[in-house]
Amino acid sequence: MVAASKKFLARAVLRSRIGRAVVALLAATAVAVPLMLGTAAPASAHCDSAQGPVATAARDALAEGNVDLVLPYVKADQEEELTAAFNQTVAIRDSSAEVRELADQYFVETAVRLHRVGEGASYTGLKDDVEISPALAAAETSLEQGTKDQVFKVLKRDLRAELTDRFAGVLEAREAEQGDPSVATARERAEAELMFEKYILEIETAVNAEPGHDAPAGGEGH
Repeated sequence: MVAASKKFLARAVLRSRIGRAVVALLAATAVAVPLMLGTAAPASAHCDSAQGPVATAARDALAEGNVDLVLPYVKADQEEELTAAFNQTVAIRDSSAEVRELADQYFVETAVRLHRVGEGASYTGLKDDVEISPALAAAETSLEQGTKDQVFKVLKRDLRAELTDRFAGVLEAREAEQGDPSVATARERAEAELMFEKYILEIETAVNAEPGHDAPAGGEGH
């Protein structure tokens, strides 16, 4: 008798407007990730982060009841889909704490997924505890403070250290060749020199690259 009552209650919930909406949200969330796995470009941990700018904007939009707070993070032709997801979420999120958690997660996932699609990148779900590089942390600090000083400081420090280390490797390889002239030591010296030049070229390419997420490293190789 108890089991029959539970089944009846479950059917009633599923037939209700809220129940159908929750099931639809569950289905959409479950299907979204597999559909995106085949996209070619690599994922960006920063944009996929549960604490990233897109997810944060999505939560702010829900808190303020204003979808415009997150629309700037998707392409113009994606606004309709994201707005529809927002309206679905808002319509049911006050039903219960459990429904709110599920609905909010669905909307945040949708916002981040559409953002990644707009970049031509893959989406494999929100990432928790994403490790942010010092340079990216400095970039966020600069954006918050309205000054680029912190970014310059971090990049200058890292670039100086890396160039010093790589050039020291070149000098070490040259010294080894002078101390023991052979094809093998000459090859190591040539490799060190070419890798140093390649590193400089990659930096130049990155500096002059067009703005965009997940831009592949370009430039000519040796």
